[in-house]
Amino acid sequence: MKCSLVLLSIALVACGGSEQNSTNQNNQNNQTSSGNHNSQLTANTEDASTTSDPTPSQGPDVTTVAAVGPDATAPQVAAAPDVTSIPTPTPSVPALPARPAMNAAAREQFRSGSLAAEQGNLGGARTAFEAALSSDPRAFQAAYNAGIIAERQGQDPQADSFYQRALSIQPDYELAVIARARLLIRTRRLNEAVTMAADVSRRYQGNFAVRAEYARLLVLANNNNEAIEEGRRILRLDERNVGAKLAIAEAFRAQGLRDQSLYIVDDVINGPDPENHPESGPGAGDPRAHYLRGLLRIEINRDVPGAITSFTRAVSIDAHFAEAQNNLGVYLAQAGNYTEAVAHLRSAVSLAPTWAKAHLNLGDVLRASRSYDDALAEFSRAQQLDAAMVEVHYNYGRLFGEQAREIPSQGLENLNRKLQLLQQSQAAFTRFKDTLGAQYANHERHDDVEGQLTRLTQLIERTTRSRDRAQNQARRNQAAGADGGATPASTGGDAGSH
Repeated sequence: MKCSLVLLSIALVACGGSEQNSTNQNNQNNQTSSGNHNSQLTANTEDASTTSDPTPSQGPDVTTVAAVGPDATAPQVAAAPDVTSIPTPTPSVPALPARPAMNAAAREQFRSGSLAAEQGNLGGARTAFEAALSSDPRAFQAAYNAGIIAERQGQDPQADSFYQRALSIQPDYELAVIARARLLIRTRRLNEAVTMAADVSRRYQGNFAVRAEYARLLVLANNNNEAIEEGRRILRLDERNVGAKLAIAEAFRAQGLRDQSLYIVDDVINGPDPENHPESGPGAGDPRAHYLRGLLRIEINRDVPGAITSFTRAVSIDAHFAEAQNNLGVYLAQAGNYTEAVAHLRSAVSLAPTWAKAHLNLGDVLRASRSYDDALAEFSRAQQLDAAMVEVHYNYGRLFGEQAREIPSQGLENLNRKLQLLQQSQAAFTRFKDTLGAQYANHERHDDVEGQLTRLTQLIERTTRSRDRAQNQARRNQAAGADGGATPASTGGDAGSH
């Protein structure tokens, strides 16, 4: 008996039954995880590029993240191999270890966990997966799924423990390798992720999904030439391997060879006859390919509508692809569609609750939507998750400044609140400047921040004068009232507001 269950990584795995071992090698040679389900990636999911938007009327200031993690700059540009005509010898593929089937009790608990997860009951799902693992200590899929749930619950150390448990049972389990690598990257442990994937790739050379992940990690480690070579080695054994082709494309992108990268991605998605049969390539159903295409469309031509189309396709294939949800939200916001942008960014933070960048992006779109309290909560959460995040100070500055702008410059209570927000904005921009230190002089936001600080100084001085006049008038009114007289009321407010 074989039962296919949709895991929270959106990967189909077989559980139980005798057919699993017989199909194991073919599945591993052709299957890869569908995207960065819980990462940065980054995925420690580090931001790959930043799009500045100093003019509030043009939309939020948003930051996109790449499925492959931080943008890497290669020390030298390598020649692009012709991946479409790589020789296809047929050497024997090294055998992979058998994968144990779950016992009957574990299968039932696993089914219960999958059903609970589909219903959004994370606590119940995790309890069921842990029960399955208790019933059958060899149930590596249950350990993996418990890790996915733990990540969704924002419990990264527990998630890492479950992934390692899965790998202790099935050392070449590609989904656990990929998930753990994403988690390690997001928690700034890239070297550990590379070492882990290298070890599994070396021991299980027939597991092309793990080897493609290793190639991707080499890109993050700025070892782009070796990533390309590893991808080519896989393609010599499996010329249609999507993961290997995408790893090569990511290496080209990191080297600045974006046109070559897009050529590979388009070929992976469209196949040999794109005019008559578009999206008929081996990667047409792979969300990573559409995600990378979206990034390249932005980087090559600033094609926001095209990027939105690509990211939309990625999330339609894998709704649990946190990075695609994030970037779709980012570019929908740039197109002015804040309602849908917020929905996708909320999905991203739900899928990856410890991903600071996603919280920052959600907060920024909420700010642009004038949901100031919710925006402040997201910025605070981002700062809690990543105290070293410099960008959050800039976002605080804009948030407080825009709130101040909407407060009328009349009335003592209004003027006090306005002055407080202007001072908070000034302090936030100053923290941004001071935190960057020597890097600030050449930072892309330098001119914007300097302009903001100049305007804020003027506004604070003007608002302080208005506040002082309003206070004096209030005291005169109070004194006149005590004397039984009447003095014409005046707020003394400045006509100017910002």
